[in-house]
Amino acid sequence: MSDKNSYRGAYSDRTKQNKMIKENVLNNLCDESINNNNVQNNNNKERFGFPEKQELADFETAIAETQYGKFNYLLLLIALPCCLASQFDTSTMSYILASAECDLNLNLVDKGNLNAVTYGGMISSAMIWGYFSDTLGRKKLLVLGYFLDACINVFVTFSQSKISIMIFKFFSGFVICGPFAVLMSYLSELHGKEVRGRVMLAVGTCNVILPFIAWTVLPYNLEYILIENIFEIHTWQVFLAICSIPPPFIAGLLVSFLPESPKFLMSRGKNDKAMEIFKRIYAINTGNDPKLYPIKELVNELQQNNNQIETISKNVHDTEQNESCKSPSKLMIGFKQFSLMFRKPHLYNSILVYVIQFGILFGLNSLRLWVPQLFSIISEYNNDFPIVGIDTINENTYSSSADLCTMMEAKVNKSLQMSTSMENVENLTHRFCEVVVDAEVYEKAMILGAISFVGYLMAGTIINAVGNKNILIFGLIFSGSCGISHYFAKDSLSTLILSSLFVTVSSICSTALVSSTVSIFPTSLRTMIVSILMMFGRIGAIMGNVLFPYLMETGCFPPFLMVGGTAIACGVVCLLLPKTIKQPLK
Repeated sequence: MSDKNSYRGAYSDRTKQNKMIKENVLNNLCDESINNNNVQNNNNKERFGFPEKQELADFETAIAETQYGKFNYLLLLIALPCCLASQFDTSTMSYILASAECDLNLNLVDKGNLNAVTYGGMISSAMIWGYFSDTLGRKKLLVLGYFLDACINVFVTFSQSKISIMIFKFFSGFVICGPFAVLMSYLSELHGKEVRGRVMLAVGTCNVILPFIAWTVLPYNLEYILIENIFEIHTWQVFLAICSIPPPFIAGLLVSFLPESPKFLMSRGKNDKAMEIFKRIYAINTGNDPKLYPIKELVNELQQNNNQIETISKNVHDTEQNESCKSPSKLMIGFKQFSLMFRKPHLYNSILVYVIQFGILFGLNSLRLWVPQLFSIISEYNNDFPIVGIDTINENTYSSSADLCTMMEAKVNKSLQMSTSMENVENLTHRFCEVVVDAEVYEKAMILGAISFVGYLMAGTIINAVGNKNILIFGLIFSGSCGISHYFAKDSLSTLILSSLFVTVSSICSTALVSSTVSIFPTSLRTMIVSILMMFGRIGAIMGNVLFPYLMETGCFPPFLMVGGTAIACGVVCLLLPKTIKQPLK
């Protein structure tokens, strides 16, 4: 009986095992069939052009997939003449003040006005450029702006009086304001968040070029008299011709070969055009076929933006389809864009960056544009008082080992003497005015530029680790301390060190603020915000350059307290800024 039961149990076990084996075989066959069907379906999709469904990619994902390579290097090379054009327009006047002092009958106040007038033109056009860039695109305005600037600078170069120079420099500033702000947005929108901060700092590495050109040209006495007392070409005009005309012309020519910003196109719902640009960048950077670009579809940013931004973008899209309503609609878009900056959540951040930029450039450009003049004052003082000299007007005795404040006092007295002589005797300045242009002045300016170059490189390596906010806070407090310390400078070497540190760190902070700004605000407001940001900075530059010579006449400490104290105050205000490093563009 027990044998029968064991036999039945064994039979039952074998039956169960056979059943399980059959089930496993059937499952494997089904899985294999399903896999074969999937493969066949995928092959059919590839054969008949049906793409596999993928998640939609945002801008940061799309730009990251293009990788970093030849296109980015080429873009930075093209950005060089663009940056030079903007920098030269705002800085060339500071280098010709000593050389043109006699030809243009310049006093200290005239020199301050020549430094400031370009910023006046920039202020007057800031919002105009911002509006057109955020509604019409980046590339067109870059090309147009640089070509117009080159044409205006021809008239600046051949001007024969300080009044005509001021007029044309004003219009030069009016034009160049747009390309600089647009360039900042354009560069940020063609780089991923991992390298964006470094790229924004890279635009400041060309500070050594202008003093080098000044060193090679200005110390020489070049004079061409075409019509005496009517049309004459002097050394400082040759310098202006070299610096002011080729860079913007070359910049406009090169930018014409670049694509439109894909981020701007995505914000306008033109994803097909943006995708083509992403594919081209990918192909240039990797050498692969554009069809291998892994992103197949982009998100529709028109639907992701908030209601106000969406309404503006939709109106822009509608105006492209309805040409009869084009002008009124775009005008309304401009007003809506402008009003968004004064509403939450943008009001607080916009006011904050405007105040900080005003303070940074108030101090930075006041001292930066007067640094060549300070070096010229030191050189002129050493020529006038090689050992011990006596100022017969104020009965003061000066020594060649005097500190910076003593040298500045001597220059102020000399300037006042020239002004008094001009009031009493017509053209007396031409008879007694002597141009003192020492090559050493521009050698020191080159050293300052080289230090700035190294400073920007160092900042570029640490910006991702430290962050824009920390660079702004500690950098401005440090540079402000250097600015105030000018009062204690004892010689040209200490003046050079303090000036280099102040200008370098303050410039890095200004660029870091712009880099933060392009990350804080959305695409539809970005260039408008940057334009107004620079407008406030230029208002500060004008006020600083106008106040600086007046403060020099009151004493040595007030001008340096002005530039240094303002920088320290801005550093404290930067504590309120949000962190932006490695943040995706909105």
